[in-house]
Amino acid sequence: MVIRKHRKKWQCLVRLKGIAVTQSFFSKRDASEWGKQKEAEILNGSYLKDLKLTQMRLKDLLQLYLEKALHKSRRSKILKYEVEMLRRTPLARNTLAQLSPSKIAEFRDDRLKAGKSRSTVRSYLKLLSRAITIGRKELGVPLTHNPFELVEKPKPNAPRERTLEHSELKKLFKSCSTCSLFHFLGVFAEVAYLTLCRRGELLRLNRSDVNFINRTAILQETKADKPRTIAISPRVVELLKSLPRTVNGIFFPVRSISAFEKAFARAVKRAGITDFHMHDLRHCGAQHLIEDEGWNTIELMQQGGWTSGQMAKRYANISPKHLAKKFSSA
Repeated sequence: MVIRKHRKKWQCLVRLKGIAVTQSFFSKRDASEWGKQKEAEILNGSYLKDLKLTQMRLKDLLQLYLEKALHKSRRSKILKYEVEMLRRTPLARNTLAQLSPSKIAEFRDDRLKAGKSRSTVRSYLKLLSRAITIGRKELGVPLTHNPFELVEKPKPNAPRERTLEHSELKKLFKSCSTCSLFHFLGVFAEVAYLTLCRRGELLRLNRSDVNFINRTAILQETKADKPRTIAISPRVVELLKSLPRTVNGIFFPVRSISAFEKAFARAVKRAGITDFHMHDLRHCGAQHLIEDEGWNTIELMQQGGWTSGQMAKRYANISPKHLAKKFSSA
């Protein structure tokens, strides 16, 4: 440690273990005390930790997390989009040392005021928390705790129970079939309804995955991270065979998910239907299999890929009209 007079101040220079740090003070005593403190911090290792926290911003950590997690993610494009969006927020400009539960809560409330759904904001907070956890465990970030764990998350949105009558479904399928941008939108909507497939599962479906003779299809990538084999009806076989062959064998070649979703939303509007999303076809299909085809819960779970009867029950959404018919036929 070297203390010297520099102009009208006392300058303290500490060189230790390859680290050089300097600071100026009005009194020699303050300079000496500061120097001793820095020497102690360098010796016990806390100086480098504090330096990392004050220099690394949340957006830097998010970038490191993205580079580490991108190749493992099944939703790589979505993950990249979400991380890049979060890196542009005011919260991400804070250093890790400045990150606090109050600032995180402010970010949460601002997103909600901006019109983001509670589920979306929960997803943002979960991603940010995951980045901090990976940073602490695998990237050497010296945080003693995860501040996101101290912030209350918005309550999840109420589960959707929107289904359509058979007449409305016919109008929807007809409207989808008139889409000029995606000529297969009508087939996609009807196949999604009849198979209970999620959008991603159906968009990845390849001809090599389908056995038209046994009427089965293998979904290679699913939400549960393991393949699942489903049954396909004669009508689905007919629909899939009607599609023109593609070079890579994919039935529904979609490059832009956003454009595909917007095309479906326009078809819904043309059909005169309100408040209906693409994923609601899964609800409609589950209700159809229970009410019209007489499937039981175990069969429905197998087809839909649900691991609990409770979740299958929520999707099936048996209508009071169907229950009333049960009474009349007794």
